[in-house]
Amino acid sequence: MVLEQKKKHFEKLLKRNISYIIQKKTKDPRIGFVTVTRIILSDDLHNAKIYISVLGTKEEQEKSMKGLLSATKFIRSELAFGFKKYRFTPYISFHYDKELEKVHQLMAQVYRLEKEKETDKEDAE
Repeated sequence: MVLEQKKKHFEKLLKRNISYIIQKKTKDPRIGFVTVTRIILSDDLHNAKIYISVLGTKEEQEKSMKGLLSATKFIRSELAFGFKKYRFTPYISFHYDKELEKVHQLMAQVYRLEKEKETDKEDAE
């Protein structure tokens, strides 16, 4: 229980700090409008999967991901500088968050079904 709370707290801390580093400290022009959506830490807190979403076209998303991958060491070193009171800084890896894409598709499907339902009611009248 306590370990789970510690893990959740550390995930929130990582999310806030990584978001700040990406937005304010990275200078790579390939990195566009990136949002850290969630972070999953390993049980030993030494590895973190950072899930991101990128606003833009597929090409812009790929460019942003390449920029993040090349900036991974820089981001980790900035984290280490901010996490001096912790004994370690987790290894980080960036992943595109496909959950948001699924939610968007589901919402579009619901919207289409509602439109069909409205047109069926109008046709019935």
